[in-house]
Amino acid sequence: MPLLNLRSRAGHSRIDPGQCCRPATLSTVIYTLAIQERLPLKSLFRLALGLGSLGVAAVAAAHSVYQLTEVPVLRGYTSGYANSINDNGDVAGYCQTAASAMTYVGFTYRNGVLSSTGKSPKKGNYSSANFVSVTGVVVGSADTGDFRPQGFVKTGNSMVNVFPNNGGNTHALRIDDAGRVYGHFIRRGTADWQGAMWTPDPRKPGRYNETILGGAGFPMAFNSMGKAVGYSSTGRQTAALWNNSGPRAMQLLQTRPEYTSSLAYGISDNGNAVGSGHPAFSSRALLWRARTGYALEELPLLPGDNYGGANAINRAGVILGTSAYGVPGTWNIGPSTPIVWDRGVPAPLDSLLDPASSVGWRIDAAVGINNQGQIVANATKDGISRVVVLTPIQ
Repeated sequence: MPLLNLRSRAGHSRIDPGQCCRPATLSTVIYTLAIQERLPLKSLFRLALGLGSLGVAAVAAAHSVYQLTEVPVLRGYTSGYANSINDNGDVAGYCQTAASAMTYVGFTYRNGVLSSTGKSPKKGNYSSANFVSVTGVVVGSADTGDFRPQGFVKTGNSMVNVFPNNGGNTHALRIDDAGRVYGHFIRRGTADWQGAMWTPDPRKPGRYNETILGGAGFPMAFNSMGKAVGYSSTGRQTAALWNNSGPRAMQLLQTRPEYTSSLAYGISDNGNAVGSGHPAFSSRALLWRARTGYALEELPLLPGDNYGGANAINRAGVILGTSAYGVPGTWNIGPSTPIVWDRGVPAPLDSLLDPASSVGWRIDAAVGINNQGQIVANATKDGISRVVVLTPIQ
């Protein structure tokens, strides 16, 4: 094993070397070194056993080890990108060619079978599958020849526009078990995004009735019950929550005076929300727990880092996000590391991969997590971008 480098990406010391002389903090130092150097879990265990540190083994045991499975790309396309994963492990996303960024096409990956969502029959240029239900119904976005996105629902070979009167700029993000579709749109003649629910019209198959979510804000994610999180678009940009009953009113989530803005990016099925808060020249990973009335918590980042955010959370409270170091008082932010918080402890996702299935892979972004603990991520191998599914195996 090479000698560990105690310098951060910006050249500043991440650890007080004097800590190594204090037995009470030995496990913290070893864990910090291992995380800093992006060591795999097996190396962390070796350090723990070699130095008799049970604390490190306990920290390592807080995290799962993940088996990596590559999702293939559609024929004729060179790269793939994920949007979501459902509780069956089915993935929705899009494939792209190197030639053009605006000719991508949506896909689903279910039970080992890759399928194209196709494009709009009305001269569509692109499409993206944003979510697939456990029964195989797909929701996403596609244009009708003018490059402006329309929200669609696809069942079998039928692709239906959920909001044909909007004239464009609609994204369908989620569908629930009752067939209700959730997303956001820009109302014709305005520049403001709004959230909406589209309910199937029982008297007119293929038609949807719209319910606009309350408040002036932009919902970015929905859970299986139709609750949403995002941000308020009036005044100071503030993380917000939309309930799933009555007028579906918007409520602002707790923030702090030092934050110039805050955003909520993900919500679990039991209502916990995650996102980021932004002090001057910085970003903090945030958690709002439903059971505490959405009291705000800042999540710890990797040792030595000071810039991060959280973007997804499952029912068990496992959280995905990023961690980076930024030079204080500047926008000089170093590279971000995809991380996972398990029981509140952060770890680089790359360090948790099963070596037998992950040789040559680098995780670029952790996109989503289901209630079984499976993670869908964007990753790179040999310079090519692919979607991978990470399944916990221990």
